[in-house]
Amino acid sequence: MAEVPMMQSDILVLGLHLDVFLMYAAGVFYAFCAFLVLKSYRRERNELLGAFLAFLVYQALAMIFMGIEFHTMNLLYGEIAALAVFVGSAYMMKFPFSSFSKGTRRIVFFVTLIVSVMIFTWFLQTPERKTLLMPFVLWYDIVVNGLVVGGAILIFGMRIGPPQKIKALGGGAGVVSCCVVANASMLSGAFLTSAFFQFLAPVLIISALVFAKKRQAVSFSSESPF
Repeated sequence: MAEVPMMQSDILVLGLHLDVFLMYAAGVFYAFCAFLVLKSYRRERNELLGAFLAFLVYQALAMIFMGIEFHTMNLLYGEIAALAVFVGSAYMMKFPFSSFSKGTRRIVFFVTLIVSVMIFTWFLQTPERKTLLMPFVLWYDIVVNGLVVGGAILIFGMRIGPPQKIKALGGGAGVVSCCVVANASMLSGAFLTSAFFQFLAPVLIISALVFAKKRQAVSFSSESPF
């Protein structure tokens, strides 16, 4: 498994290399969007919003610590970023099992978390394995969070009506944008393309939630006799 190509741009922004700056900026942007989704999640607790919240939080942490790794060339920060992805994926994996009982979803969470931590620990055993951790995590993110969870969200969106359809299709597209397209671009060395789709993901999620809320409000107003 090849290492992740690490670009050191000659362009400086606020004294930081462009790639590092974009990582930090993306992390802060994801954290801000996570705060917005948290407000919705407190009003409407469900596995869909929970998956979006988990996605935004773990991506925020992962991008910030990957940015620190790029900046310091210290693999420790990359390991923290990898752990954030593993823990976040455990939360997101509950969504494909939304139709099952709460107990079943809890079991899925703990099984996914335990297996992920075991994999993470295995990679930390030798210096050679540590260098392979990040490319593995990117592939893991593509398959588990992008294809499995993101795909499940999109399929869910195709089967239901508005406003949940809008949330699921828009938010699912956001998850796939980051976990599949951005990660694949990073693995291929196309860092700026990766950054574009990283920033696009939360925009799609927040836009879908806002549009769905407005659509719901219009529908409620048209149905009200007052």
